[in-house]
Amino acid sequence: MAQEQGIAKVDLTYIFKAVMMGNSLYSDNWEKGVLYLTNLNLWFSEGGGWVTIPLQNITMVGREVTDSIRMKAQRSIGTTHVLIIDYLQPSNVVQGASASSSALLAGNEAVINTLKSYLQPMCGTPPKKQSLSDLDKKLLYMLYTGVNDMQKLAFFIGADTQTLAESFKSLRDQNLCDNSGNLTEEGTKQIQEMM
Repeated sequence: MAQEQGIAKVDLTYIFKAVMMGNSLYSDNWEKGVLYLTNLNLWFSEGGGWVTIPLQNITMVGREVTDSIRMKAQRSIGTTHVLIIDYLQPSNVVQGASASSSALLAGNEAVINTLKSYLQPMCGTPPKKQSLSDLDKKLLYMLYTGVNDMQKLAFFIGADTQTLAESFKSLRDQNLCDNSGNLTEEGTKQIQEMM
């Protein structure tokens, strides 16, 4: 078993278990405290003790922060720099099952960006995954609807075939579709998140 080693310790404001529906934040219980990052866990000071998120339970780091969440953070704690961390935790309802949860970290822009760049590679979140261009999104949607003929795609999307070919290669490189233009499981998941 790996020895736990400290990496960073920062003072932050956070919501350990944020209540979110879609892109809206319903929690307003921001806490000021210490976040301690190790090679195995994220530790949050809470009351007189600590709560943790094992890094292996983190499913995504740096999901896009919506304007409504930024505004809510600005009103509550005076900053718009927020990092969303999605993770799995033991379910309170079903024994042995996991439930999805989100933690929101807020603070100084440099601290938030540094945490994000540390956590993304550690938790297996490819930073590339979050960078689909508008053209990539349109192409992904067209492929999802079953249109994969280059002439039709060029007409519907309004792009030349060279640009479409580059976008198609980008989707393939990110494992969102195969060579025939069929969406992978990852591609289907991505399009459902966009809808």
